[in-house]
Amino acid sequence: MDHLSGGVDRARLAALGARLDCELEALNDIFLAEIPDASHLTDGEALDSAYYLRHRIETIKRIRLTARADALALAAMIGENYDAARVWARYACVELDHDEMFYRDLESHGVTRAMVDATPLMPATEAMIQFLEEAITRYGSLAAVAYSVFVEWNSERFSSRAVEKAGESFGDALVEGSRLHLTVDETEFHIQDMLMLAERLTRDEGGEARLFAFIHQIAALFRDYFAQLAFFRHRQLAA
Repeated sequence: MDHLSGGVDRARLAALGARLDCELEALNDIFLAEIPDASHLTDGEALDSAYYLRHRIETIKRIRLTARADALALAAMIGENYDAARVWARYACVELDHDEMFYRDLESHGVTRAMVDATPLMPATEAMIQFLEEAITRYGSLAAVAYSVFVEWNSERFSSRAVEKAGESFGDALVEGSRLHLTVDETEFHIQDMLMLAERLTRDEGGEARLFAFIHQIAALFRDYFAQLAFFRHRQLAA
């Protein structure tokens, strides 16, 4: 973060981080209260392998599609704040390779790349990509940063238990890619980077309001996604 850290308002960063924690905790409570199977990936119940694999397939497809949104955000951010764009460009390049980590795990389960490609997108994923691209076009790069704040914050808190549960269910050899993904997020300090970008890009009037509006919309779209994933699971169980 060498190109940006010197220009960050530390007091404002701390306040923004505290507010984000509060808002995201509240959004997580809504998720747990409203969505069927909300804690299935992390709770103590036996892991439904079809649910897990369908989720991993969609994760790959979402990574590849949000890479396009990240590129749109980079183009916008170059005009908004060049130093921030340097940081975002490095982050986006790292994210481009995350699909390969999850492909590794799926192939261990017998799910091929052709099978991933042939799986149709869930409607909520299509809606997420449409929202991000339209918001970036209309408002600039902050929408993409809001998405990354949301996913990195949740990854930091919940992904470790999800990988642990999958390892307990399938064996460590079948979650090597997921473990590598966790290591990258932790060693690259992704959540800290995204918070500093958010601080830098929300200094204009109404900037913070836009950030939180984007985060709430992204959270709603993820709730839709997990509701659709739960519907898939229960349809499979009934078959």
